[in-house]
Amino acid sequence: MSRSILAATPARRTAALLATATTTFGLLTLAAPAHADSVVQINGPAAPVPTNTPYTLTINLPNTDQRTGAPMVNVKLSGAAASVTSALTSVLDWSCKVESGSSVSCRNLAGMGTPVSITLTVKSTAGGTVTTTTSATDTRNRPLGSATLDTQVAAPAPVVNGLEPGHGPLAGGTTVSITGSHFTGATGVSFGSTPATDFTVDSDSRITATVPAAEFPGPVAVVVTTPAGTSTGQYTYDPAPVGTYTFTENSDPKSGSIVHPGDKVTYTVKVAQHGDGAVKTARILDDLSQVLDDADYNGDVTADLGTAEVKDGRLLWTGDLPVEGSATITYSVTVNGKGDRKLSTSAIAPDDPRGDCDNETACTTDLTVKDATTPSPTPSPTPTPTGGSETPGTPDPSTSSTPPASPDTQTPSATTSSQTSGVLASTGTTVLSTAATGGALLLIGGLTGALSRRKGRHN
Repeated sequence: MSRSILAATPARRTAALLATATTTFGLLTLAAPAHADSVVQINGPAAPVPTNTPYTLTINLPNTDQRTGAPMVNVKLSGAAASVTSALTSVLDWSCKVESGSSVSCRNLAGMGTPVSITLTVKSTAGGTVTTTTSATDTRNRPLGSATLDTQVAAPAPVVNGLEPGHGPLAGGTTVSITGSHFTGATGVSFGSTPATDFTVDSDSRITATVPAAEFPGPVAVVVTTPAGTSTGQYTYDPAPVGTYTFTENSDPKSGSIVHPGDKVTYTVKVAQHGDGAVKTARILDDLSQVLDDADYNGDVTADLGTAEVKDGRLLWTGDLPVEGSATITYSVTVNGKGDRKLSTSAIAPDDPRGDCDNETACTTDLTVKDATTPSPTPSPTPTPTGGSETPGTPDPSTSSTPPASPDTQTPSATTSSQTSGVLASTGTTVLSTAATGGALLLIGGLTGALSRRKGRHN
């Protein structure tokens, strides 16, 4: 091509021809292919990249030459956490320096704008968008062009390392700290199949959660959920504290007493909690069949805790006993004495191994029914004769028409007596009543008179 032809060629066309020239004409040895109007270009991965996995960015300066090109390139990262780990250039007269994890500067060592390709290695430590901004400047730091690239970084799945504390009561309510990583943006925390009562993401490595209640003791999975996935830890529900109860029963009158029809008997059942835990649904049963055959229920059962009723010949009490709690149940009957003449009770905790009788006080009562007795009348005392006095009801000998019997003809008395201070001593024989004694004396007097008259005739 002649010099005249070149001179006639417009300047813009000449630039285009130079840009597309080849080594065939010996004009350019480092010419690059034409590329839009941008001074600087940037390329990176099209799909989202995982966190903590390096990816590559390529920065090109294709539209430059030694006279008008950009001798300097600056790179900055923004958005999600990321850093440049290395920067390499395609030609030796370019050099790059990583000034900070998110800033890189590259320049032509001769201060000339020659084409170059710069390869950056970037590593993101969090999910989100990493924005890379590249700007080209001249030796006076005047901007010549720029380019921007957004790289999507997939958020990492959470990782649960542990819980503190790692166990607690079945009732829940325990506040635990879940430690690990990549908790930012967490959307849920669950213990087994039950969501946490509440939770707070304190940081990317810590979550504070309130444990929900559980029905059964034992370990459960603790699942932390984020948009990037889930991770699992473990929490253990402790067995419920063991609670037991004892009970007693007594009666008034006390067991072993005798009662009579019409008497009122009051029964008292006492229940007491023992152990470290509360007792749910404690039960006491008292069979009253051996009471109500000899007594009538007065319909007055009461309980200061829980519920009690007498129905179908049985006393049944149920209630919840808190730690150190107790209950007192009372009822009464009125004795009628129509049965087997015995009142017997026996309290039990039916089919509940937690309940047991307090044997020191006993849980049974026994009363005996007897009819009331009529007191016997007190006999009148028999008068005791004294010396010189007459037996009541005996005729006065001085007024009798029958002469007194002579001493030798007097019939001996049927009883032998001795006088001691004028009182007849008992000989163990039957003592005649006053009427019988008087009759006997009249008969003796008559016989004595007859004998006297007969003797006079013989003389």
